[in-house]
Amino acid sequence: MPGIVTVLLFQLVATWNNYFLPLIMLNSESLFPVTVGLAHWQNAAAAGGGSQVLFSTVLTGSLVSIVPLMIAFLFLQRYWQSGLATGGVKG
Repeated sequence: MPGIVTVLLFQLVATWNNYFLPLIMLNSESLFPVTVGLAHWQNAAAAGGGSQVLFSTVLTGSLVSIVPLMIAFLFLQRYWQSGLATGGVKG
């Protein structure tokens, strides 16, 4: 079970942080995932003279976007701990 949970979490993080594929495939900004939307906001803030409000929005959005990953890690952490304890017992 610890191996399956590890692969599940790696796949979850890879899918959640996917940037390049949605950027190429999607043509409507309303369909963009959080990572692509945040990058567009950051570029708009940098091009527009660095609006402090927009930078604050990007930072807040970045924090909110990692909350689901943190929750997944916290809930699945017990499987990792059990795997470490099982592998550390000799005999």
